[in-house]
Amino acid sequence: MLDFMASHHDFDAVYSGDEPAPWQIGGPQPALVEALDRVAVADPVLDVGCGTGELAIFVAERGHRVVGVDLSAPGIDRARARIAGRDLDLTFEVADATRLVDLDLRPRTVLDSGLLHSLDETGQRAYVEGLRAICDPGAVVCVLAVSAAAGMNWTLTPDRLVELFPEPDWTDTSIRSTEVVAGADHHLRLPALLTVTRRAGADRT
Repeated sequence: MLDFMASHHDFDAVYSGDEPAPWQIGGPQPALVEALDRVAVADPVLDVGCGTGELAIFVAERGHRVVGVDLSAPGIDRARARIAGRDLDLTFEVADATRLVDLDLRPRTVLDSGLLHSLDETGQRAYVEGLRAICDPGAVVCVLAVSAAAGMNWTLTPDRLVELFPEPDWTDTSIRSTEVVAGADHHLRLPALLTVTRRAGADRT
């Protein structure tokens, strides 16, 4: 039942189809909305793995400067179409999350709604290394990911997240259990982990 969100998905095909993907729920994940009410969001904001832009648009509508990136060109095309003609400080770019150093951006806030859990271990490490490289000290990173408690192929645990975001590179890290909802009517609820951490240190390397 949970295979629809597995990492082997062909996201180009999904975003090119007529039907929305199960994780497209018409807006941002409730767990991230709650987190954004508690976290001091600073610009610029980077939404990594933005898909068709639900979270990025939500944050931009709150008055923030946002860049959304995704590896899927069809997903980015749909995201751009959704904001055509709107007065939002928001751009969408095709980019590889495992090569964030290629971005010309120093984000102060990074949001990840379901990207980290879709990567294999090598991809996860490359992604987090990229975050470490582009985030200046004080930048906040919020990651919502399906947890291993959901079964099937999911692998993320609190211990794994601590390993990915270790001190001294990251500080003030909190990891709490929550849910990811799926389906147009939110009928599926998957165990998830919400990680909020802050870039520490004085250097950018």
